[in-house]
Amino acid sequence: MSEPGPAPPLSKETLRVLAQAQGFALSDADLDGLLPLVQAVRATMDELAAVPLDDVEPTALYHML
Repeated sequence: MSEPGPAPPLSKETLRVLAQAQGFALSDADLDGLLPLVQAVRATMDELAAVPLDDVEPTALYHML
C-alpha cells in the first residue's frame, strides 16, 4: 500500500465548508484566525507522518492474561 502524500493547501473557503458541514457558522474573522492554526496542525501531522518508524519497537507492550 502506498503512503498518502501531503494534504493539499487549505483555503479559507474550504475551511468554511468543512465548518458548515459540522454545524459551525464561522465569521470571516473567525476563519482568518483559525486558518493559520489549522494549517500549522496539518503541517505538523505531515512531519509526523514522514518519520520512519518501521523498525521502531513500541515503548509499551500489553500482554493479555
